[in-house]
Amino acid sequence: MQIKQLKMKAKTIISIISLLILNACSPNTVISGDAVTTQHYSEIVLKAADISDDGIYSLLSNNKQVCLWDNLNNKKVYPCLAGLEAQLIELVGISSSKRYFYTSNRINVHLYDLKTGRLITVWTAGDNIINDIAMSADESTLIFGFRSGQASVVAVKNNKITTFKVHRLDINSVDLSADGQIAFTGSSDKKAHIWQTSTGDILQRFSHKSRVNHVSLSQNGKKAFTLDAIKDRYFWQVDSGEMLAELQSNIRFIEFNDSVFSSDNTLLFSASPKQKLQAWQATDGALVGQWQAFKTPQRDRSSVINITQIKTKEIAIITSDGVYQTWSLSPSTSK
Repeated sequence: MQIKQLKMKAKTIISIISLLILNACSPNTVISGDAVTTQHYSEIVLKAADISDDGIYSLLSNNKQVCLWDNLNNKKVYPCLAGLEAQLIELVGISSSKRYFYTSNRINVHLYDLKTGRLITVWTAGDNIINDIAMSADESTLIFGFRSGQASVVAVKNNKITTFKVHRLDINSVDLSADGQIAFTGSSDKKAHIWQTSTGDILQRFSHKSRVNHVSLSQNGKKAFTLDAIKDRYFWQVDSGEMLAELQSNIRFIEFNDSVFSSDNTLLFSASPKQKLQAWQATDGALVGQWQAFKTPQRDRSSVINITQIKTKEIAIITSDGVYQTWSLSPSTSK
């Protein structure tokens, strides 16, 4: 009798363990958890920010100063840019090798030496207004997306600039492949285009029902993501132009301030208003991770304005409150 009871107990335990394993592997499981690192860099609301690919540096602009922070030691690297160099700066970026950083007031673009903070060169957009900027991972190419529907491709080494008319209306978002040969642009003309930076030839056209506000391209240039102003949010296979998946979300209006594909191109990490950062599966659009960033209590709201995968299992963000945070991608808590 005791042996029979023990067998029944053993079967019950095995069943419970099996259920736990199935739940852990369920597509409905969403990774969450507390931040590993939280550091405060600014008392003034930020207009723009970027984190270096390895997470060592953060570049912050509050429209009055542009400051480079050492995230590892929680201190400024050198005195902040101020005066005319820092006024109305709304676009910033750090190059992949940390050789350069750039800033823009949407009319001029300044390129600096990151180690010294010394100004290297200035590009002027003329009558055009810059909506977005991207730099290739190999640091060979910059792209400026304009409100005119034009895009300028800058060869950083020889300072050669080529301008193409790739959209009918405003370009709202830009991205580049790692080698700078492929550009990705999203426009108010309801199109997102994959095109060659050397010729301006369009390789793929992705159509939406409303203006395309955000685009993101995987570093190998094989996967892409587009988000429009109302409800279309798609993953694409670049070479075939096939739609891979749509974000699995019932929310009608989704806004991304920033996004980046994971190093293995399987996930898209997104930075959104309301302190949210999320991880989406590129194969089926499922939400697999969601975290809440810190918000300064005295302020009504805070937005995550930059997101970067800094290690295989770690992500880093900066909020409009000037807060730098990191999270582990390991499933510490499940919702």
